[in-house]
Amino acid sequence: MRRHPLKVLIACYGGGHVQSLLPVVRQLSGQPDVSVTVIGFTTALATFRNAGIQAAGYSSLLDADDAAWLSLAQTCIERPLHPEVSEQESVAYYALGLRDLHIDHGADKAREIFARDGRKAFMPVHAMRRHLRRSTPDLVVATTSPRSELALLRAARLEGIESLAVSDLFLQHESSYICAPGYANHLTVMAAAVGDDMARRGFPAEHIHVTGSPAFDSLFDGSHAGAAAALRRRLDMDDQQKLLLWACPSAPVSLIGKPFIETASMIAFLEAYCETWPDTRYLIRQHPSKPVVAPETPLRRGSVCPPGITIETCLHACDQVILETSTVGLQAALLGKPVVTVGAGDYPPYAAYGLAVDVPVLAEAGSALRRMTSPDLVRLAYPLQERATDRVCRLVCELGGVDGVN
Repeated sequence: MRRHPLKVLIACYGGGHVQSLLPVVRQLSGQPDVSVTVIGFTTALATFRNAGIQAAGYSSLLDADDAAWLSLAQTCIERPLHPEVSEQESVAYYALGLRDLHIDHGADKAREIFARDGRKAFMPVHAMRRHLRRSTPDLVVATTSPRSELALLRAARLEGIESLAVSDLFLQHESSYICAPGYANHLTVMAAAVGDDMARRGFPAEHIHVTGSPAFDSLFDGSHAGAAAALRRRLDMDDQQKLLLWACPSAPVSLIGKPFIETASMIAFLEAYCETWPDTRYLIRQHPSKPVVAPETPLRRGSVCPPGITIETCLHACDQVILETSTVGLQAALLGKPVVTVGAGDYPPYAAYGLAVDVPVLAEAGSALRRMTSPDLVRLAYPLQERATDRVCRLVCELGGVDGVN
């Protein structure tokens, strides 16, 4: 066993990635023989700090001789900036990316690549290696995002530092770099079916660990039952009525560039469906910071979710879910709720795993909803016997050679 605390560097982007690592950071920070350092990339920095977790950002990766790159970054940075990312962090991000482009390709080629691809060209492996030499962690943990996290995991491999990539979804689009040489030593997956797929694609099977997703642990908290019952009462619904949840998108297009159904069209469909089936009402769950339903929109047979209601409460309260592409579909399926996706195809691959019924167009969703097809959880094989956070933290300790999680 170790004679000094295990030094763990944990880093990730925002959104769902930081939600996967927040509970892991909290739990590991309570271990007396583990020393955790956290780096939040982009919006993750604010998320960590708002959660009371001490975290650094891109600025912590800078060195004294980066002044010229910071000056260059000031002229290249894209505006407007994200409201949750400071200008200091944005400039540091560009400086590190531009520096690496110059090291890898030379000045002229670097300018050409950046002019063509912008920040998507950044892969700051050199900057990450420099930071790892300076901070000397024993273990690097990151999620499976491209660019900064990918650069960090590749840097750890080049520096001979043990590394763990924590994933939360299906990985079909990330597999091209996850299964390539030089990635993390170890990979967690949310379910056995995902692990089997990654092994078929080339990741060493003996280094794949089926843990579940720490971001979903709260989904199975027994306290949601009371809150869900209270929400149904608030909506004036009895036990015989069905509640159809629409997980509303927060942007006009998906991450793969596909336009979402217009809000007015979806509401018109929901109104017509619930008029045909009077035993059903609908609930619109908008992204808390990106509402898309105008306050004056008339809703005769449904409601907009009241402020402050968590997605977990909504899912426990509803009887079925309709959406296009959202993690909410997976969460609903894990609770055994029937899910209908519209035009999802294989992004995400809920239908392929038996977790949802996918219809090509909204006009065909009505009959699929009425069938209320339960998800096939056996095929996915999500591990429900233990919290994913406990599994991941125990794995971190095992990889670092310390006793298990308290």
